[in-house]
Amino acid sequence: MTFPVETSRRLAIAALLAPLASTARAQAPAFPTRPITLVVSFPAGGSSDVTARILAEGMARDLGQPVVVENRPGGATVIGAMAVAQAAKDGYTLLFASTSALTTNPHLYQNLPYKVSDFQPVSMVAVAPWIIAVSPTVPARTLREFVDYARQRPGQLNYHSYGPGTGAHLFAAMVLAATGIEAEAIVYRGEAPALTALSTGEIQMMPANISGALIEQHKAGRIRIIAIADAARSPVAPDVPTFAEQGFAGVEASSWFGIAAPSGTPAPVVTRLQRAVAAALAMPDIRARIEGIGFSAQASSPEALGKIIDEHSRLWGGVIQRLGIRLQL
Repeated sequence: MTFPVETSRRLAIAALLAPLASTARAQAPAFPTRPITLVVSFPAGGSSDVTARILAEGMARDLGQPVVVENRPGGATVIGAMAVAQAAKDGYTLLFASTSALTTNPHLYQNLPYKVSDFQPVSMVAVAPWIIAVSPTVPARTLREFVDYARQRPGQLNYHSYGPGTGAHLFAAMVLAATGIEAEAIVYRGEAPALTALSTGEIQMMPANISGALIEQHKAGRIRIIAIADAARSPVAPDVPTFAEQGFAGVEASSWFGIAAPSGTPAPVVTRLQRAVAAALAMPDIRARIEGIGFSAQASSPEALGKIIDEHSRLWGGVIQRLGIRLQL
């Protein structure tokens, strides 16, 4: 068989270039070759920040490069999320993603400067169930007793919130609707002042994500955790029954935390990052430290995290719609 001259020339050039291309691929540096920045949209020192720093330590061990936590709080997690949405699509800038950034903010803010599609899910990291705690000044020791106590005092009880549309506000609305009780929100700037207000009776109810600080206060008798919004009791607070156990089936809610990259990050990089998260959460010391906070450590595939984002978006979007909340940044 003979080929036209031009075709023969092209085949000869391709044959010469093939070994060079193969060599280039073999010599391409493996990701990562420099430090990775993990952006946390919360202030330093809180449970979310501590979890991110523990994870970063484990990821760095697996990746062989530092994973540096950078706190960018403010704007209801919008500042941190925007920094990552606008970052280079190379896997070197990641978001410690959360329920607020990717599932509630899109429903709350009319002028949100980013879209969920601006992010590529990488992996779940942890889940933190919501709980209800009451003041020791309240004579109720179970959820049923607290509901009876509250129904006898319409308009007299308060609960803590960090402002309209925040997780505490939304979960409180879910609980009030399920139990038929009434309570007014008082805004506090952080968990510490809210805990003080609960322990002294300034507020009677506190919706919060389970955390080490809350569990310590509960064990010391300074507050009383009376229900957890999960399918099963928490191993770090086994004495606290679920809502369903106390006759309020359907009250299940949690906050999730995960890793997301800018949309358009190459698939091999996303795969390598997901493997690093899974490897970190499989390290006994890393897992134990995260679960010691009260969170459940859970790695996942990018696809599974995408489904969780969608599911939580439907759940909290429905609550936000019922409350009629629309905010401006």
